[in-house]
Amino acid sequence: MNASINNRELTYKAVAGLAGGALGWLPVELASHGRNLTDVMSTGDIIAAYVTMAILSGMIGGLILASDEQKFELTPTVRNRFVLGFGVCFILAIPANYYSNIAFSAILDYGGWGTGHQGSIFFLVFGRVVSWMMMGTMLGAGVGIAGFFGSAIPPIRAMVGSISFPAINIIKGAAGGWIGGLAGGLTFDLINQVTGGGLASRLIGLSLIGLAIGLLIGLVQELTKAAWLTVDAGRLKGRQYRLEGGVSSIGRAEENPVGLFGDSAVQARHAVIERRGTDYLLRGLAVADGTFLNGERIESATLKDGDRIRIGSYELSFHLRGVKPSMTVESGPSRAYAAAQSVISNGGGAVLVDANGKSFPIRPGAETKIGRATDNDIVLGDSSVSRHHAAIESTNGTFRMRDLGSQNGTFVRGERVSEAPLNNGDPVRVGDASFTFRA
Repeated sequence: MNASINNRELTYKAVAGLAGGALGWLPVELASHGRNLTDVMSTGDIIAAYVTMAILSGMIGGLILASDEQKFELTPTVRNRFVLGFGVCFILAIPANYYSNIAFSAILDYGGWGTGHQGSIFFLVFGRVVSWMMMGTMLGAGVGIAGFFGSAIPPIRAMVGSISFPAINIIKGAAGGWIGGLAGGLTFDLINQVTGGGLASRLIGLSLIGLAIGLLIGLVQELTKAAWLTVDAGRLKGRQYRLEGGVSSIGRAEENPVGLFGDSAVQARHAVIERRGTDYLLRGLAVADGTFLNGERIESATLKDGDRIRIGSYELSFHLRGVKPSMTVESGPSRAYAAAQSVISNGGGAVLVDANGKSFPIRPGAETKIGRATDNDIVLGDSSVSRHHAAIESTNGTFRMRDLGSQNGTFVRGERVSEAPLNNGDPVRVGDASFTFRA
């Protein structure tokens, strides 16, 4: 699958949809148990069918929206997103169910179905597909609507984003729900045929419909995203954040679209990324702790694909869809060696080169301090690195690595050291951050 696809988010949305379908099945089953398509429904049966289908839709939509937090824990944000998603999808399900029932009934009538009389199986499946596509479209649109309002807390944030943001996300959600409804409608009666019908088949069918809607809403969102951030270092390593709307704020507060938690060096609202046409501008808001782009502290800068952002102990990479790398990416020591040789051939002197090929120069005839604090010569955002972790001393063309009492240790040639000489090509590790020394 495309490397830009966030498989973690797809998994959460699929599991959330599956759980919503399974939980919503119970009231639907209680309301419809023992009744078939050829029975005449009383007014009470009709009301119960509408309410229970609305509950099913609310459960699926609420859990899919809550899964955006990518947490299996009940935080206030997760709870609020579920309640909002449930409410929006519950309300939208009533008119959607009404019109999908009209379409379903018309198709059944055309296929010869009537009171006490079964008709064509083909038209039953066709009617089911059409009605579930209508319901799925509603569910997806409801997730998009609820997601917009969920991101507009505090209320002023609803006025900040791009005008097109709500419409785009509603369309994305509706498209994913439409495809999910198609997949669910096609499989529902197939499951009935395989299992012989009954309670278990309806549970499986509704659960799979929820799974398909959740998975495909997520897939449409992923395939159409324009820009995103990936956490490369820090507590939330591996998580992705889509950048949608005019402004995406970054910080420790839960209402930020890009929430970086568990680090006191990250301010409640630390930085923002603003979309200006096709460009994305990073602006730092935290005066004391700062915002760093490619190792340099910035107030504002235009982002390019592959740029690295450091906020506290977090390091994030910025990505744009459709941008090809400007150079062939090699892996491991060969890439680091090539980058170091390039620096040295240009008179750059001794360097530390990380696994991505980025070079950190060593000060000639002086001490080069390494750590997480911003007053170091080499500033590392890895949470395993102490604020003042190590130093490299350069004297008359020789180099020594010295640990500064770090918690996670300094390693040269694979051994933890308090002090050791450095030779060209030596592997060096500062906490969990690995380098190759070149001189």
